Amino acid sequence: MSRNKLILIALLASIAINLVFVGGIGYRTSSVRESLPRPFPPNIGWVVRDLSEERRAELEPLLEQSYQEIRPMRREMFEAQRRVNELMASTDFGSAALEQAFTELRTVNDRYQTLSHQQTISLLGELTEAERQMAQEFVQRRGPRGRDGRPGFGGPGGRGGPPGGPGRPPFLPGSVEPNPPPPGDPVQ
Repeated sequence: MSRNKLILIALLASIAINLVFVGGIGYRTSSVRESLPRPFPPNIGWVVRDLSEERRAELEPLLEQSYQEIRPMRREMFEAQRRVNELMASTDFGSAALEQAFTELRTVNDRYQTLSHQQTISLLGELTEAERQMAQEFVQRRGPRGRDGRPGFGGPGGRGGPPGGPGRPPFLPGSVEPNPPPPGDPVQ
């Protein structure tokens, strides 16, 4: 076989391998996006995400009050989750201690959800019918609108957009929790 034919075969094999990898990466990316749970934000700011900046500014005092009420409970829930995690990884595993930690976590989580739901009802009561419809559409499409107004997560207005930017809740100073929420963070 001539040198040119070997180079041609190697080139075709390289192209085939690259196409397999590119196709695999594309498939993986599209299937991961579909299998992710709904991206519920850690506060009731999701209710106002699609509202105009002016309307969000009008509702900011209510959002601030809600945040101040729920922040201590969120911290308590994170600490209860941390305690469960520590007990699960402990070298001297104790079923009774872990069972008690899970009970405490459920109790805090129930209180957190109750307050969260009360706050959501209160905020939705301040919205017009059209604004409530926008909040419902946010939940149905599983996130904020993209740049072009369609569902999406990238760029301005998506997850990558700045806090308080178009399509983003007005995050308040100091509203970022020092630790990420535990897995299975309840819907708020």
